[in-house]
Amino acid sequence: MPGPTPPLPVAELKAKVILVGAAGVGKTSLIRRYVRNEFDDRYGMTLGAMVYKRVVAVGVNGHRLTVTMTIWDTMGDTALSATLRDVYLHGAQGVLAVADVTDARTVSPLRPWFDAIGEVVGDVPVEILLNKADLGPRDEARDAGLQAGIARAAPCYLTSAKAGDNVAAAFDDLARRIVEGTLVPADQAFDDWDRAILVDCTAAARTPAEVAALREMPLVYAEAHLERLRRRGLLRLASLTMDAHGLPRPAYARTALSESLLASSRN
Repeated sequence: MPGPTPPLPVAELKAKVILVGAAGVGKTSLIRRYVRNEFDDRYGMTLGAMVYKRVVAVGVNGHRLTVTMTIWDTMGDTALSATLRDVYLHGAQGVLAVADVTDARTVSPLRPWFDAIGEVVGDVPVEILLNKADLGPRDEARDAGLQAGIARAAPCYLTSAKAGDNVAAAFDDLARRIVEGTLVPADQAFDDWDRAILVDCTAAARTPAEVAALREMPLVYAEAHLERLRRRGLLRLASLTMDAHGLPRPAYARTALSESLLASSRN
């Protein structure tokens, strides 16, 4: 079997990333922690949108790519008009949806954003950040966030802008997923690795780490192929949990479409 799909000759990418969520969940604090490595517990409401920038290096299969992220901090008004949501989302290549892990009520305001994302920019990478973990996560809020993550195929991170927990990991992972979407696009021709991964997934869900070990392929390419197969409707996000460190642990399983595809290939 050939090696993983070779990367495209991309040395630098520019990506618009937008943070969305209710007021007071810590969007601005997360950005300041990531961009400036600072925290200020004085609350100030964001009016309109503020834009920050950070350049991050992403390693993919031995290649170093530079991603210049313009990070949009949006106002948290629950009555935000659909038109304004569309304006904020225009051109976005990734979205961080933020909720307060001590308050389950902050998860439901993400749903209008999820609808708008699909309509305005399509199936771009989305992550859910369950913030304020330093205050003590509540099961109801964490479970609501994970359910929203399964529905939107969005990994969930337990973050703390105050302590810095998982903030860089979440932002950097979004940059990596944006790069993967460029290196392994959804409309790329179906290859032997795709077929092998579909065989591996069966009815039992597989994590990216399990697929990487089974196929002896780099984890980054296992993740990229799994996401591409999901975007094509051949896999579904079967479960989503977080490990002891608050990092996402997704697992993928085959869909009826992939079962039909594999059956026809055997005939």
